[in-house]
Amino acid sequence: MDNAISVSQLNAVVHNAIAGERGLQNVVVYGEISSFKYSGAHAYFTLKDESAQIACNLFYAKKTYNPTKDGEAVIVSGYVDFYAKNGKLSLNVNVIQPVGKGALHVKLEQLKKKLEREGLFDRSRKKAIPPFCKKICVVTSATGAVIRDIVMTVRNKNKLLDIHVYDVRVQGESAANDMINALKTVDALGYDCLVLARGGGSFEDLMPFNDEGLARCIADLDTPIVSAVGHETDFSISDFVADARAATPTAAAELVAINVDEFVRGVKAELYLLNSSLVKLEEKYTKRVKTDIEALKDKSLRKFDNAESKTRMVLEKLSSKTESLLLSKERRLEKTLDLLNAANPTKLLKNGYFRVWNKGKSLDFNEIKIGDELTVRALQGSIVATVKEINVKKG
Repeated sequence: MDNAISVSQLNAVVHNAIAGERGLQNVVVYGEISSFKYSGAHAYFTLKDESAQIACNLFYAKKTYNPTKDGEAVIVSGYVDFYAKNGKLSLNVNVIQPVGKGALHVKLEQLKKKLEREGLFDRSRKKAIPPFCKKICVVTSATGAVIRDIVMTVRNKNKLLDIHVYDVRVQGESAANDMINALKTVDALGYDCLVLARGGGSFEDLMPFNDEGLARCIADLDTPIVSAVGHETDFSISDFVADARAATPTAAAELVAINVDEFVRGVKAELYLLNSSLVKLEEKYTKRVKTDIEALKDKSLRKFDNAESKTRMVLEKLSSKTESLLLSKERRLEKTLDLLNAANPTKLLKNGYFRVWNKGKSLDFNEIKIGDELTVRALQGSIVATVKEINVKKG
């Protein structure tokens, strides 16, 4: 018992030994991530290989790269620590660096953020995919199953669409440059739409579609373009830059090829609805016109009746005034006739009087002289006589 030490003393000795070992204060370790989890600002995980593992502490985790899934290969740097209180050996990590695919993921995320800041992903700069394409070009490998699926899908919907294929490599070191040259060529050929396509593959197989040069080429195209790369869960930078993204090449074919039969049925249905609407409108406006005509007719008749009544009143007043005027004129005429009749020499002759004339001139009594040869006219005839004596009535 004299040589025995406590657990605390033992753990303190181990802690001091590890803390004093310079080789354990700045270590770089390669392994795979397991059970990565956060607790507030810190993260905890296990770093392992085929035959061993060690617990790791990552304080203030956001200061370095954080793994995205278990099994990811990384290189960590930090120092070994022995926590005396619970006797736990761990690795306090300062920096995590991805290896292989992990490094590519980091590089890809950095490129995405860069292009996004430049506005290449903005929806405002994207062109609309024409709803009625007549001629399209598919940029892909002519020997793969992708083009067969696209052609078959298009032809099932639309036998009128003209499909051209530009054969390029879609995998390997030179694939990105091949696709850039192909897109620049077909962009000037007057296609309604372009489709950049390839089937599924590994992360590394799809890397050409994450090329920065290809992304900028897609952004500069004048022709609308659909990116259809990999499977539905695969996303590449070309998907973000293109005017539209299709989850699969088959979906791209669905997007660019309108279904002619459905379109015709739709047009017929619209025409039927339009015809029904026109018939209803015709009935509505015919009824309205008839109502307006009847209203106008009634209004016109009322105006006509009013005008007729006013005309009748005017005519009656005019007739009354005319009759009064005629009566007045008639009375004046009668008076004038009476005066004329009173002065009518014929009437005097009827009353037994004679008229005296000399050489065609009617004479007054004072104009007659003895010896004048006079013509004396009566109602029954005339007498020629010579004046022998003139007797003037006294007084």
